[in-house]
Amino acid sequence: MTDQALSQLLLELFTAIRMLSGYPVPADFPEIHRVSRAQLESRICRSSCRVKAFYIKGEGVYIDEQLNVEQDLPAKSILLHELVHHVQGVTGKFDTLPDCHGWYAKEYEAYEIQNRYLHREGSTTGYYMSGRPRDCTSEMKD
Repeated sequence: MTDQALSQLLLELFTAIRMLSGYPVPADFPEIHRVSRAQLESRICRSSCRVKAFYIKGEGVYIDEQLNVEQDLPAKSILLHELVHHVQGVTGKFDTLPDCHGWYAKEYEAYEIQNRYLHREGSTTGYYMSGRPRDCTSEMKD
């Protein structure tokens, strides 16, 4: 994918995020790192896992190089999900929440926007958090 094509795709996705959520289109787009599945897992997981992408503030989006974000709607929505995390960070929307609660709030919102995007594009596919939620109450005792 050329730099120009990637910039156009990011503009398209940030515009969709704005329309679906009211978040502003950021002045600066995050870097997009297309990496192998093994690199994703080694960075995020303790062992093998199903991670397809993640966002790290200050570094950008890391996404599985096997995903066809240019043409495949579910893959494009995964990138959109991570871009939501970028605008969450830029706006500081959840910065006042304790870490654990903030993480869940960010994820729930990103999945909600991702699913609204998919629905708007005519897909019946939906993405949701997998696994059991972690108990954040211990964080509140400090």
